[in-house]
Amino acid sequence: MYKLFPRFVMLALLAFTCCHGEVLAGEGKFVIVGMGTAPDLITLRGQKTVSESDVLLAEEGDIAGMWPEFAVGKEVWEWPRNFRKFYGADPEKIASGAQRAEAIRLQQVRRDLIARIVAAVKAGKTVACLQGGDPMMYGMTLFLEMLPESVPTEIVPGVGAFQAASAALKQSPPYGYDTSAVILTQDDWAGRLDDNEKLMASGSTMVFYTMNLDYPRLFEKLKRYYPPETPVAVVRDAGDLSREAVTRSTVARFLAEVDPNSLPAHRHMLFVGKFLEAGQARKDFTPRIAKTAAKE
Repeated sequence: MYKLFPRFVMLALLAFTCCHGEVLAGEGKFVIVGMGTAPDLITLRGQKTVSESDVLLAEEGDIAGMWPEFAVGKEVWEWPRNFRKFYGADPEKIASGAQRAEAIRLQQVRRDLIARIVAAVKAGKTVACLQGGDPMMYGMTLFLEMLPESVPTEIVPGVGAFQAASAALKQSPPYGYDTSAVILTQDDWAGRLDDNEKLMASGSTMVFYTMNLDYPRLFEKLKRYYPPETPVAVVRDAGDLSREAVTRSTVARFLAEVDPNSLPAHRHMLFVGKFLEAGQARKDFTPRIAKTAAKE
């Protein structure tokens, strides 16, 4: 093979390979890290990823409030709490002048942050975007949609609110006596095809991520599809053993027994379904001996 190539060609190929390898070795990346629902629920992979990162990125106030120990010796960037507002909308098609101006401003905020991430990655830095719970459930994966495809990316999953709250209940949501499905949802948004009332028709277990949830409207709908005594539970601060709390009620009594305004915003989940009492018992289970006896 070597006889077929002039010496200068081989040297050029060798130089390209070496240089190309150095670029790859020094290349940074962007990583979304699920930090769990409590400080001690971060995974080993998440902890290793954060410790090896150069830049930490999170919603404003989160790092200082929840993960200050990880920020020592690192650059810290933040995004504003309304970062994803109007994401995907064309500002020019927004009728309200005030909303259009806000949409344009936030669009530029997103562009500026993405440009900053790209520059850091090109400089060989690893940027870790820290998100409480698991980033795959109503998280900020929009970062991956906005970044150029050439930017290396990764997602490190975390312990999400659904898993942590289910553990607090000590019940497994898929087991509902005569149901075996779980619907994870949130408050209805305009334009959604799978609105909650349609989902309720199945009678399956429903789990609500409660951001801006309209409780009176929700329970008005639940009462149309679930028997009055269907169990309901609210889990607050799931996974945080110093603050975690569970409140149980029913579809009929919930609004009389629980003041939704007293629940910590963004820190609680709502569960509705027979699984809260049924456990793993099955309505359709017939012992093998009984089936054999019936045939005889």
